[in-house]
Amino acid sequence: MSKFFARLQLALLERRTIQAIVWFVITGALLYLTAVFWFGWRDTMAAFAVLGPHSLLIGVLFSSTSYLWRFARWERSLQCLGYSLARFKHLGIYLSGLALTATPGKAGETFRSALLFQHGVRVTHSLAAFLVDRGSDVLGMILLGTLATIVAGHHSAWVWLLSFATLLLGSTGFAYLLLYSLASAGWRRFGRYMAWLPTKGGRAVLEAWANVWTLPRVSAFSVIAVIAYGTQAMLFAWFCHILNTGISSADCVLIFVQATLLGAASMIPGGLGAMEAALVFQLLERGVSDVNAMSLAIAIRLVTLWFGVLTGVVCLLFLSVKDLKSA
Repeated sequence: MSKFFARLQLALLERRTIQAIVWFVITGALLYLTAVFWFGWRDTMAAFAVLGPHSLLIGVLFSSTSYLWRFARWERSLQCLGYSLARFKHLGIYLSGLALTATPGKAGETFRSALLFQHGVRVTHSLAAFLVDRGSDVLGMILLGTLATIVAGHHSAWVWLLSFATLLLGSTGFAYLLLYSLASAGWRRFGRYMAWLPTKGGRAVLEAWANVWTLPRVSAFSVIAVIAYGTQAMLFAWFCHILNTGISSADCVLIFVQATLLGAASMIPGGLGAMEAALVFQLLERGVSDVNAMSLAIAIRLVTLWFGVLTGVVCLLFLSVKDLKSA
């Protein structure tokens, strides 16, 4: 397994692989822009003119802070597993994973495991950190939705709160059982069901995940997710304010949260199409014109998803060039 990931790490940094990833991103971006501008592109561009390039630039700057919050959480997860990497190098590796974030469940980001392998991070541990990352993202989004419904005064706040509490307590209880309460025979039976994981029966990944997934730590990680994605949600609310939609900030945050969760649940790469449709549908329901609704959906995706993908590609190129020079 170690030899396999060593070869995979070298393959990822080959010029042909980097070029393939770059062309994949460029092609995806062009197809996306072609699709969203296919109908009524003149009106959409007019709405973009109202937003202005300065608003999009400010959006990119604020949105980028979410990656730093998420990196801090990722770094803490690996520290809990006994690793301490050079921070700048580690940040570059983490951000490079964003190049393939437009994959179902962001599964493409797991190629960080191959990049971290050369720095002594076991693949089982980096995969466990990925599970912690995605799990706390879901909890954070639900918690953000809870806060938005409370502020907006919706009666559904208790549903969001109950969902958050159930997932938090259920997952931490499951992690506790994995570590302390399952007999070895139970582990062997459970391991056979997890044989598809790239580890011996999946046990090593699950044990590493369970070591990190404690109630105090996951609660803190969920708050970090609220801050990271709350920044993006507030950017969406700001864009809505610029276009005079008349929707309150709390409702804008709720629209963003519901669209993000729907996009993730669709398992479509990056939620492409699904999240945009959810955003547009909710905005139309609140009386926003179809042109402004489409423009808002495109704008928030440009400064979140596509800027993240671009950042990942740049970091991956930087890492590959640096490694080639040191080789």
